[in-house]
Amino acid sequence: MLCSHEYKRTILALALVSAFVLSGCTKDDGSAGAHSAAALPAEVSDNGSRIVFPAASPGLARITSQIMRNGSATIPVIAPAHVVASISAGLATKGRIVLFESSDVTSLYSQYSQSRSNIERTSKNLERVKEMFSNQAANAKDLNEAEAEAANALTTMAESEAKLRGLGFNPVELDAVPPGTIWLICDVLESQLQEVQQGEDVPIVFSAFPASIVHGRADAIGEVVDPITRTVKVRVSAANHHGRILPGMFARVDFGDPIDNVVVLPLSAVVTVEGRDYAFVQTGEGEFSRRPITLASSGATAAVVTKGITDGDRVVTEGAMLLKGLSFGY
Repeated sequence: MLCSHEYKRTILALALVSAFVLSGCTKDDGSAGAHSAAALPAEVSDNGSRIVFPAASPGLARITSQIMRNGSATIPVIAPAHVVASISAGLATKGRIVLFESSDVTSLYSQYSQSRSNIERTSKNLERVKEMFSNQAANAKDLNEAEAEAANALTTMAESEAKLRGLGFNPVELDAVPPGTIWLICDVLESQLQEVQQGEDVPIVFSAFPASIVHGRADAIGEVVDPITRTVKVRVSAANHHGRILPGMFARVDFGDPIDNVVVLPLSAVVTVEGRDYAFVQTGEGEFSRRPITLASSGATAAVVTKGITDGDRVVTEGAMLLKGLSFGY
């Protein structure tokens, strides 16, 4: 058993240790205040268009900005395509064989060809009946029937031609295509249609021959927009060397062209809200401004800006999603 004197010394030592520990836990060395300051939220004003971070805010570490300069760029405008027709020489003199990918198109083209022949036949018959009627060799009923038959032939051909044009075909041009040619139909997004120029040369890469580039030409642009996919049919023709390209083969066609004196943004800098595009410009230390922008075209990694960003602007290229959440309240 401890004596009274040793017991008092033990109690005193324990009390000193407890006091030291408690004083260490409650000591204010300013770190708590620094942590509180660093955790201050960003200030959002002007209806979300201006964002200011306090100094040493952890959010700033997630944001990277870059000064943008005018320059030249070629943004790929890739459209999926497939071979819809192959024109080859027939066995007969000046004969041509048209092989279509779709049996429906084959039927439609046959219907068009037949109706065109009917127009020639019914037109000649109408002229003959008119002459007979003038010579009283035919009556009014015969004349009316001949006129109706000729009108029906015209209507049928017009319907067939309209359907073919809607699919990207011009049947008159198809008749003039030389043997050894293929036709492709591309699905170009409505938003990228301004990049397509009729008659321009375009590179084509077929899935069956990924290491080869075939050069074709944009011959025709469809006259309707698909209401579901929001795409327009564009017809491209190319030479079918050695006949190795077959109807139904898939390909990718690039309609992109070089553009000069433009600002190109990485897609990581672009945010989209309710169909509108925005970017964030750094205007000062920890200060950012939201800008509405207009894109001329975009590829897989970058986009050309025509409005909203000018030469010399410092644009946020990483962390734009963080600013988007603060700006729009997400």
